[in-house]
Amino acid sequence: MNDSHDTLVQGDDDREVSRRLSLQGNQPLAEVDGYTMVRQLGTGTYGTVWLAREDHTGRMVAIKYYPHRRGVNWSLLSREVEKLATLYTSRNIVRLLDVGWNADPPYYIMEFVENGSLGGLLATGPLTVSEAVRITREVCRALIEAHGAGVLHCDLKPDNVLLDSQFQVRLCDFGQSRMSHERTPALGTLYYMAPEQADLDAVADSRWDVYAVGALLYHMLTGQPSHRSPEIQQRLEAADTLESRLKVYRTAIRDAPASTGYHAVRGIDRRLIQIINSCLAVDPARRLPNAQAILAELDGRDRHRARGPLLVLGVLGPLLLMAAMVPIFVSTLQSNLAVMERRLTNDALGRDALAAGIQANALQEELEDRLDELDQIISKRDYRPTLEVLATTPPVELARQTRERHDQPSDARPKWVKLLDAAHAQVSDRNTQRNHSPDTSWFLQDATGIQVWRRPFSPDTVGQDYSWRDYFHGEDKQYPRGDVPDEVRAIESPHVSLPFRSEATDRYMVALSIPVRSRNGDVIGVFARTIHLGDLQRDQAHRIQGDHNDSVTRMIALADRRTGQLLDHPWLTSDAIQDSADSPDSLFRQLRIERPDSQIPQLGPPNSPVFVLESYRDPVGDLNEKSAAEYRGDWMAAMVPIQSDRTPWLVIVQEKRDAALQPVADMTREARRTAWIAVGTSLTLMGIVWAFVWRALDRSGTSHLIGTGGSHRVQNTVRQAQPAS
Repeated sequence: MNDSHDTLVQGDDDREVSRRLSLQGNQPLAEVDGYTMVRQLGTGTYGTVWLAREDHTGRMVAIKYYPHRRGVNWSLLSREVEKLATLYTSRNIVRLLDVGWNADPPYYIMEFVENGSLGGLLATGPLTVSEAVRITREVCRALIEAHGAGVLHCDLKPDNVLLDSQFQVRLCDFGQSRMSHERTPALGTLYYMAPEQADLDAVADSRWDVYAVGALLYHMLTGQPSHRSPEIQQRLEAADTLESRLKVYRTAIRDAPASTGYHAVRGIDRRLIQIINSCLAVDPARRLPNAQAILAELDGRDRHRARGPLLVLGVLGPLLLMAAMVPIFVSTLQSNLAVMERRLTNDALGRDALAAGIQANALQEELEDRLDELDQIISKRDYRPTLEVLATTPPVELARQTRERHDQPSDARPKWVKLLDAAHAQVSDRNTQRNHSPDTSWFLQDATGIQVWRRPFSPDTVGQDYSWRDYFHGEDKQYPRGDVPDEVRAIESPHVSLPFRSEATDRYMVALSIPVRSRNGDVIGVFARTIHLGDLQRDQAHRIQGDHNDSVTRMIALADRRTGQLLDHPWLTSDAIQDSADSPDSLFRQLRIERPDSQIPQLGPPNSPVFVLESYRDPVGDLNEKSAAEYRGDWMAAMVPIQSDRTPWLVIVQEKRDAALQPVADMTREARRTAWIAVGTSLTLMGIVWAFVWRALDRSGTSHLIGTGGSHRVQNTVRQAQPAS
């Protein structure tokens, strides 16, 4: 029961016979006149097989001994000899040469098949698909001849399939076979036996052999029988009677899911899988009816595979012809598209570079104007003596005056405060009239960095030390608050500060500061104004859009040329920053551009470079924010640095690449549509032609099968006549 190749017919007496046979050693059971024993080939349940040499001819034969003249062994001998005699003329079935009915023990002599059994070959591993199909074909031919003679094998398994010197198939061991008219049961081998065969009341059926062929093919492809598993083996071994074992086997096969081990086989195809499944169908009604049907399915598979190259050639030929005609058209179209794309790209980058240059110059002029405006205020004759309060009054006192009197009427305020308030109001009115964005704040610091005045007034800043800010010392860096070196001094000339983030809005802003001097020229304070960079940009055409106002196609951003930090962008509003899932610090760390270098094409003179990028990635588009989705995708960009030592900034004018190249996309789409119409028309015509060709091939294949069948019949007739002659 543990060996998958043991035929399930043993009772207790049979196992005792097997035990005695295993103890007989290497001596033949009897000498046969005219033959010399060479070696033992194998021992089975009901007999042992020896290799012998015929003395007169030197031909090698196999002699199978049946050690008991009566009972089951005698019945098996009679049945096997009868079937082998009936099938003597078959080329695919081992030939019977002689029978020793009256010998002790009885025997029969059959031809020796040199390469042993298929079971021995499978012990080394699975076979290739082509070899497995070849062997299956030959097994089916042998079964067709056997079934044609009215013989059903009923115990087909790897050990009963022998291979000759040319590895051609010879079926053997017809001990369990039945004539088609017999009504007696016949038990086969586990995992090769159809589930309905595992019944002591079953009547032999050709579909039993069909199931066994499917199991053989599955084993050859996968290296193991279908459905065999440790769980089923354990249940079979636990059964204590033959009937219970048969029931366990029937139930296990019927309840088991379809085997799928062949899916991992290299080179297997869908048609072959269908053939295996049709052979191994649990329901006999859904199984292929006989070996001839299996062979017909294999022939159909071959025809299908043979048509593949023909179909490929039939399709590939016209396609190659089309491909030979198309290159000129395609090459011309691609060349025109490339020229058109290059022209549109250059035009777009030229426009962007011009806009970036204009914006850079406008920003620089605006910064200079606002610095000059501060300088003009401080330079007025009325302001100089008044602001000398910075040199004569402690900053704490000045800050106190600002805090206590900021909400009093103007007449009640100190003169120096009234003058600064008036200047702030006058400039604010002028900005409004010019449609310029207002300053975020104005403030005045003494020579130590203490803020003594601010508009709009803020109790949180007036009186605080801001000497750590870059707009105070002008060293192009920010010191930690409260940790300013002693040598830090106030600026000596007008200064544009490093961009810094507003504590109120988290947006980047910049401070424009100028020194306040005493009569003898000493710096006694710093006068400054701040503005959001976004507001400054907006005054100079902050956002440039294309024809569609509902989508971002062209826009301006600002970055730090030294670090690549994005300073201003249309998306960077206070609401967007506050609504972001990231903290402002984390958010701005992500917003960095790839700084241009010498490898990026430049327009204009070397001392005033304009960097152009045909492919640009907007860092805002990399954010996970839903509102940043419109900034994703490919852009083109021109970058122009502001030509001022005070402002190391980079103006970026970027444009949606697909919007700029839309004419190319439109032309490409139209060309593709036309091409697909042409291809579709060609394929339709090819399909119509191939429908007629396929029908002709089917008729030809049918005629070929009819001719082949007649040829087989002639060959069989010749083979049957040969032994007689």
